[in-house]
Amino acid sequence: MNYFANSYVKYVDHLEQINEAAKTDPVGMIEQIESAYRRYLGSIVNTITENPERNKIILLAGPSSSGKTTTMEIMKEMLQNRGVRCATISLDDFYRGESQAPLLKNGDHDYESVDALNVPVLESCMMNLIKTGRCDVPVFDFSIHQPTGRTKPVDLPENGVAIFEGIHALNPRISAHLPQDRLLKLYISVKQDIKDSAGVVLSHNDLRFIRRVVRDYSFRGAGPERTLSMWQNVLDGENNYIRPYKSVSNITINSIHMYEPCILRRKAIPLLREISCEHPRYSYTSHLLTQLERFVPVDESLVPENSILREFIGGSIYQSAAE
Repeated sequence: MNYFANSYVKYVDHLEQINEAAKTDPVGMIEQIESAYRRYLGSIVNTITENPERNKIILLAGPSSSGKTTTMEIMKEMLQNRGVRCATISLDDFYRGESQAPLLKNGDHDYESVDALNVPVLESCMMNLIKTGRCDVPVFDFSIHQPTGRTKPVDLPENGVAIFEGIHALNPRISAHLPQDRLLKLYISVKQDIKDSAGVVLSHNDLRFIRRVVRDYSFRGAGPERTLSMWQNVLDGENNYIRPYKSVSNITINSIHMYEPCILRRKAIPLLREISCEHPRYSYTSHLLTQLERFVPVDESLVPENSILREFIGGSIYQSAAE
């Protein structure tokens, strides 16, 4: 199948409209935004179900805090509701382990590099799924930052598909030896800024950082200063290892949920206030605080349990996968 126009859905993105809806009809706003996202994912799933064998391996890539994990789980649910068996596999399980990544110029390990993954094992797993419908996926333990040495079997019936999700899923090095006509390549990211009459209020990268600072604190034991200190390396890694390959994707997914600052502000603002004024990026923190405080708060209980925002705030029906 050819994809001649790899565009993405754009949504209303003005602060005034978001705040008006948050004040007058937050339930309706959330329902509209969530429904629109699922309709778009449904259109992608329809493409897959037209010919599952041709889309045997689905590669889902995108930068940090794009909502990859939950989007993958939503698509899996949709596929299985249409009778297509789907396995979901995280590229994180293919990490070589702490201190096994290449070095940056400053001597730190570059965990954003594709060479932090065991690429030969990953490629072998995908090839085995295409040829036999079976592979053994390694298990990585993030509590010790090392592979466990164990594997988990993945078995697919005929017409079953596998979604491989991770920041490097579109890097040609992981699929160079695979039959390209059996792959569907998806790119996901926050693709819009939120604006007002004067310009950008929160950029797409700001929104991803806010998602990440909330998630890292809640689920990964990382305080806001650690997340902030790592963020520039994360962005540099994305520019080096992710964005150069987004053009090879067949379909682009815009994961912005325009009401998200209204939800995330409750957890993000106290975390950002913890950052010391001595931190070298304190001015960025101050900017985010000022902008987040402009959004009308919405109670997080209104967020559906199957929303990608639950990946960051908790309470997702996919939580074990998202963590």
